[in-house]
Parts: sequence; structure tokens; C-alpha cells
Amino acid sequence: MPPPKRVPVHVPKKTSPSVAYEVLIYLNSFYFGMFACCELSMGLLKAINLTYAGSALAKDSSVLVGICVLETVRIIMGRKGSLADRGWPVILSVFLTVPCFLGVSYLLVLQAYKLRLEYVLCTLQLGLYLAEVWYAILFVFSLCRPVTYD
Repeated sequence: MPPPKRVPVHVPKKTSPSVAYEVLIYLNSFYFGMFACCELSMGLLKAINLTYAGSALAKDSSVLVGICVLETVRIIMGRKGSLADRGWPVILSVFLTVPCFLGVSYLLVLQAYKLRLEYVLCTLQLGLYLAEVWYAILFVFSLCRPVTYD
């Protein structure tokens, strides 16, 4: 009697890094909306109640507005590139992460007056940036692989 046939083992393929990147961009779009509202309202509160020396208020405000503009463009470019599986918008989004990262780091470290809530919000934002950059790099490298049809 012949031995019974073995059922082939089904090994699932690895998940695409674009899925993880898309989830992080989607999460960051909501988190950044909350982050921007909180930072703008705390900035307004500090401008009304505290006295700033020289042009510190203008510098802090311009950094915050710059972060808001750059982060909005970065999220839009990241979502467009990830949904269409194209690399250039994602690469541009990764490069725009650098000035956004530096701006949030400025708010975390060099701002004239800092609140404890700002420490928490900025730290979470920096963590999201690091995770997004990691998965964006994996996503761009996965686009460079040759296409295989299995």
C-alpha cells in the first residue's frame, strides 16, 4: 500500500510594508490634527499669559506654523504615494519628515516656555515619525524588488 500523500504546507507571504506605512500615515493624520490644535491653543495661552523676551514669541510661532504646513503636505504626499504604490511621493514624504522632526524637536527642547503636556505630545509625535520613516524605507525598498508572479 502506498504511503498517504502529504498535504502541502501553506506558507503565507510576508505582509507588504505599504500596509504598515499606510496605517501609520492614517494614524498620524488624526494624531497630528489633535497635536496641532493642542499646540496652537497652548501657544495662544502662553502668548496671552506669559511675557516673552525679544522675538522668542515670533520664533516659536513661526516654527509651529511651519510644522503645520509641512506636516500637512507630508501626510498628503505619503497617503497618495502609498495608495498608488508609487515611490516618489513616499520618498518626498520621507524627506519632508526631517524638517518636521527638527521642528517638533525644537518645540520639545528649545522653546521659550514648555508645558508638561507639550513634552508628552512632542514625544509621541517623534515616535510616530521614527516608525513612519522605518516603514517608509521598507516600502520604498519593496518597490525596488523585481516583480514575481507566483
